[in-house]
Amino acid sequence: MSSNALQKALEVLEAFQKSPDSLSVKDVAALNHETQSSVQRSIYTLETLGYLEREEAGKRYVPGRACLRPVYGYLRNNRFLETATPYLIDLSERFATRADLTVLDGTEIVYLSRIPSRDELLNLSPLGRRWPAIQTASGRAILAAMDDEEREKVIAGSTIRQITSRSLTTKEQIYTAINKTREVGYAYQSEEVLMGAASVGAAVVGSNGKVQGAIIVGGPTETFNDPDKRHALGNAVKQAAQAIGAYV
Repeated sequence: MSSNALQKALEVLEAFQKSPDSLSVKDVAALNHETQSSVQRSIYTLETLGYLEREEAGKRYVPGRACLRPVYGYLRNNRFLETATPYLIDLSERFATRADLTVLDGTEIVYLSRIPSRDELLNLSPLGRRWPAIQTASGRAILAAMDDEEREKVIAGSTIRQITSRSLTTKEQIYTAINKTREVGYAYQSEEVLMGAASVGAAVVGSNGKVQGAIIVGGPTETFNDPDKRHALGNAVKQAAQAIGAYV
């Protein structure tokens, strides 16, 4: 497969992140601004390799089980995830909240792991889910820990969306939130991405001084309404992030 063909095939796979449903050749072509014939060739190759599977109707596709192979390899060899997991478990058990590990990819945060609270044990893991970094606690924690040039690049490349009625909608508000994060050492958001949910997050800075990602604890908004309890959660997350950073 040529490098151009490989790029087009990867773009086809990424199209499925833009839709919660199965996609036809026509759908993928529209999403990727490609011709249907070009997309059809990529889909044929991906289906042959098991990276796409047909629905029973035969004309629509979903990601195939072969997609799990590189994901498993990534997770199995991820030292950051391995180091952080015991700390996530500890946070979840101590505070009866969920605990997540995220990394920055472009202008978005991506979930690498979730340790659910006791009340969320049956919830689907959000592994791979993405949110705009500027509008999440973990994303703003990461941005606060970056140097000025890196931070400005991410913010400049971001599109501000009103995900909920509580979302921050101006760069001035976002800068204020980032500056507050730098001041206290952890970020806080309430109902900015999901109504009824809040979280606090802290950046993990490695021994080389580079930001590796962030850990967050989250749950219902009432868990975070009391300022003293919220501050205790924030400090616990900050301390865990510092401990992880010493080993990565």
